Amino acid sequence: MKQLRTIHRLAAVLTAGILMNDSVSALAGSVNFSNMSKNIVSSSSSLPNLISTVAYVGGVGLGVAGVFKLKNHVDNPPQVPMKDGLVRLGAGGGLLVLPYLTKVMQGSIQGDGAAGGAQAKDLQFNAVTFD
Repeated sequence: MKQLRTIHRLAAVLTAGILMNDSVSALAGSVNFSNMSKNIVSSSSSLPNLISTVAYVGGVGLGVAGVFKLKNHVDNPPQVPMKDGLVRLGAGGGLLVLPYLTKVMQGSIQGDGAAGGAQAKDLQFNAVTFD
């Protein structure tokens, strides 16, 4: 057990050293707020794709786990409650919808209609007159 802790500590120190080395070399030029903000924006540009991938994998995993829990409930109802399977299925569905929702939210905030939503210029308001 003590050897395992030592290995984990060594791995953490090596990881921190590698990350520090990369960040120092990325900022080796002139260090000012503008360059730092450009580096942050360029390095975080692939973050939505990473979140989408993790959400898809997690959603599929939770969906499969939910189906297996429901099967266990059918095989042995007193031991395995149905809510365990249903909660996993619901959480998996939520994770599968997350990438679409982020695109819709980005489209509504940016107003470019990238997610297929209606733009303000697409809406028509007909004047109603009363005689």
